[in-house]
Amino acid sequence: MQTSELRQILSRFGEEVLYSKIHRMKNLLKIADFDEALYRELMLSLGYPRNKLQFLELSLLLPYREIKKLNTQPLIEKALLYRAGFVEDYSGLPPDFDISLRLEKTYWNYRSIRPVNFPDRRIKDFSHLLAETTQMGIYNYFKKQIEVNYTGIVEKSSAKMAVEKIMNFKRIGISRKREMFFNIILPFFLADDSFSKYHSFLLKLFEVHPPLDVNSKIKRFYTKVSSMINREKVEISNVKEYFGAMKYVEG
Repeated sequence: MQTSELRQILSRFGEEVLYSKIHRMKNLLKIADFDEALYRELMLSLGYPRNKLQFLELSLLLPYREIKKLNTQPLIEKALLYRAGFVEDYSGLPPDFDISLRLEKTYWNYRSIRPVNFPDRRIKDFSHLLAETTQMGIYNYFKKQIEVNYTGIVEKSSAKMAVEKIMNFKRIGISRKREMFFNIILPFFLADDSFSKYHSFLLKLFEVHPPLDVNSKIKRFYTKVSSMINREKVEISNVKEYFGAMKYVEG
């Protein structure tokens, strides 16, 4: 197989992955409003790889409309940790906060998960972002972030800078924030027809932004193609090819 042929395959697969994500977001928006839909998807992403269902259930037990009423980061963190079953203290929470609604601590998976990715740690970190969004809503928060960081000329360095500025919030590492952007934020706003003015900008970011961090699937991809093509000639060059490579090893 020629390098050019493989790149065409990766590009096609990358587009298929993106439009599958967009389709998922469009379906979600049929049953939830913009804030709740985006909140659920971000919460779901926090559960990767072993606690996705748990985080989704937590987002339903403590929906975004209740998050907005809590307003401050300490209260948001306490409410999430309580509903998740990680703490017993609910002092300071509103009188109408239903203390009977919560998960069991034993419901969460810790096996083969690094301490930095423990679910309670991720909840604490994510509460800081949620606190930043309570005034305008999480949808409008990211909508504004994309709008103010729009640029008409997009190449690798400017794409990387734009994503860092869009995802400029505290406590979550840059690698994780990039994953959240390309897996959740970008397809979500591409699914939003009212945001079509910025769709070409978002698509360009997908096409030229440098690839995300190497994971197990990307390692498998390089192993798989090394016998066919010299690895140096097929180094993944952007996010589109990155997602295409992950689909390639799944096929």
